[in-house]
Amino acid sequence: MKKWQMISSVVVAVVAILSLTVSAFAQTAQPLSNETSAALVMAINDEYKARATYQAVLDKFGSVAPFSNIVQSETAHVAALERLFNAYGLPIPPDTYAGHVQAPATLKDAAQTGVEAEKANVAMYDGFLTSVQEPDVRAVFAQLRSASQVKHLPAFQKALSRNTNTGLLYLGPRWSRQAPQQ
Repeated sequence: MKKWQMISSVVVAVVAILSLTVSAFAQTAQPLSNETSAALVMAINDEYKARATYQAVLDKFGSVAPFSNIVQSETAHVAALERLFNAYGLPIPPDTYAGHVQAPATLKDAAQTGVEAEKANVAMYDGFLTSVQEPDVRAVFAQLRSASQVKHLPAFQKALSRNTNTGLLYLGPRWSRQAPQQ
């Protein structure tokens, strides 16, 4: 039992030290280069746009996968970027996309839009990772790039590949009827 108490104490101490280190780093962080600051603004705007697009799809077609899952991920991506803005004392740009993005006409078009958006997102982060030097910013950019490449893009590609000519699109555990053309 004493062994577990000692291990627990060590874990708590390590977590406390890491927390203090991150906090101290955030308070003493060097100003970002103009290039890195611009990359952060472009990144958060891209995440805002993706979230607004996927939310527009949900508003139009109801709760359909993968949109229902990925919109939540986009919110987490925005939060990760907001933490960087706060750590470097930068103002967080407002979300000018929320409620201002039109959903595509069909779920098939929406899935295609998701594929294109996630490919563009990966390319954007690839570009940033060639020039951004700050380790914490690079780590967040690499994590967001990976989410797009490894999770979001395949989910949209799978949804797109399962489209049929019957007006139904398989998105997750059920078939969803596409909204009528207007």
